[in-house]
Amino acid sequence: MLHLIHRRMAGNLTEYENLLEISSAGTDDGEFGSIKLNDSEKLPNTFYWGIATAIIDSATLEPSEFRYFVYSGDTAPADSLINYINSLPSGTLLAMTICADGAQSVLGFSQGTPVRQAIETLGSLYVDSVLYRDSWCMIGKKGAPQGTVLESFKKRYSGPAEIQTSKTVLNQNGWIEFPFIKNSAKWLSVTKKDSLPSGAAITYFPVGIKNSNTLDTLDALTFLGNVSDISTIDADIYTSLKLIANFQANDEFESPVFQEVGVDFSPVPELAVNYQVVSVSNDSVLIGEDITLSFSITNVSEGEKADSFNVKVEVINEDNSRQTIFVQKVDSLHYNNWRNFDIVYNTSSGSGAKTFLINIDPENQIRELFEDNNFFSVPFFIKPDTTKPVISLTIDGNDILDGEYVAPNPTIHIELNDESLLPITDPSSVLVYLNDELIPADTSIINYQFSETNPKVTVDFTPVLDDGEYGLKVLWKNSGGNIVDSSGVKKFFLVSNEAKLLNVYNYPNPSRGETHFTFKLTQLPEEIRIKIFTIAGRLVREIKLTSAELKYDFNKIYWDGRDEDGDVFANGVYLYKVIMKAGDKSEEVTQKLAIVK
Repeated sequence: MLHLIHRRMAGNLTEYENLLEISSAGTDDGEFGSIKLNDSEKLPNTFYWGIATAIIDSATLEPSEFRYFVYSGDTAPADSLINYINSLPSGTLLAMTICADGAQSVLGFSQGTPVRQAIETLGSLYVDSVLYRDSWCMIGKKGAPQGTVLESFKKRYSGPAEIQTSKTVLNQNGWIEFPFIKNSAKWLSVTKKDSLPSGAAITYFPVGIKNSNTLDTLDALTFLGNVSDISTIDADIYTSLKLIANFQANDEFESPVFQEVGVDFSPVPELAVNYQVVSVSNDSVLIGEDITLSFSITNVSEGEKADSFNVKVEVINEDNSRQTIFVQKVDSLHYNNWRNFDIVYNTSSGSGAKTFLINIDPENQIRELFEDNNFFSVPFFIKPDTTKPVISLTIDGNDILDGEYVAPNPTIHIELNDESLLPITDPSSVLVYLNDELIPADTSIINYQFSETNPKVTVDFTPVLDDGEYGLKVLWKNSGGNIVDSSGVKKFFLVSNEAKLLNVYNYPNPSRGETHFTFKLTQLPEEIRIKIFTIAGRLVREIKLTSAELKYDFNKIYWDGRDEDGDVFANGVYLYKVIMKAGDKSEEVTQKLAIVK
């Protein structure tokens, strides 16, 4: 759609007042000669010994063609002045002024000299009276009767002679400068309305301004009727334009009259976003949750479409640092068309007060009427995580007690559970120490696995251990990277590569019949046998256990108090042996048990 700007006014050339001042001072009264226009000295030199002259424009009183008639350099200045006056056309205005002593150097001491007579042809009444060091000036007119022109004469010691005259003058030329027209996508035409007396003219010049603010005066416009085509002016080069109208009066000083000028152009696009089309799914969320920013942009200009620009969204933190979370290119957007955006932002990056900043055309690829509606900010708050992660630890699938025996090559399994919505991907979130030495995360004996659900971190530590005592400590961190419990989880255990049967007991003892046989193992043997005898030495029950039914360290084996035939044992004292077989080694321990019902 076209856009038209009109400038309406009544414009023509203005009048101004010219003030002409002519002064003369003899040697004893200041010794100068002056011709001023509007208080500006026009004589090239105001100190001389003789007479200075200037042609005066009858229409404007402007002096020109300055001449000096002085003794120095001219042996006959009087003859030169006579010849000059005689050469002037009838009606010529000639200003004349004496400095120092004009009588001695030019006019002569006697009255009626030829040069005085020549000056009288300019209408002078007093020139024949000017004597030694007198002051005298005039504005003569060739062919004027004596006494009809402006003239001033002062005798020596009477002060300077002065003449003043003024005239209202019409400017013969001038101009009107119109304001800049900005943000055109395409220049089209200029229309004008003016009135031109014969011989008068108004010339219209476009002035283009570039992006660099350089001004170029372009060729004068050519009008067909009252319309000039300016579509050849490249709006990409000259983004703004102004017109200058130059006025020229005719010889009769009649002014042209300006009435109206208009410029047709296609305006640039106008991209916009505001509060009415921006929303967030929630203005306060827990860290780790998603928040959705929805907004729309449009082109509100009826001019050109907006081609190829980016839409960017940043998150501004409390310290004013920024994170770009979205950039998308829009190929084209016509007038009153909309483009919708839904951006899902995960808040895992940190808690606190934050702001979404929407920025349309951040690279300023599109020339627009306004830029301040290309931005919109939306505050939101991310609540910090207050949950505490917990850790669990097993060795070979068991939750061992301090001082227990474990295998020389145990699998130490650690699980980190965290109800926070934040993901965990850093191995340093679980730190494993063995005998106070940190186990590096990149060694082959430790493996980290991460998950978005609990447990969020699992660690399998598979060391190969020598005989001895060991201390295991595990530390873990929360979502903020801080140690949750500086004391950590600690386990103390033993390792023995020799199979031993330790701490053989039964419980309860005495019993009512049922009891448990307990013992510790430093290694898993091929088998364990528990044989129960009468006090006379007769075997009444045997319990056989394979390695699969046993575990490291403490074992607890149930016995129902019955013999091999299922009969309940009678009251009394019995003997039992726990026999361990491990490779070539066999070890047994004999203990007593009592049954009392």
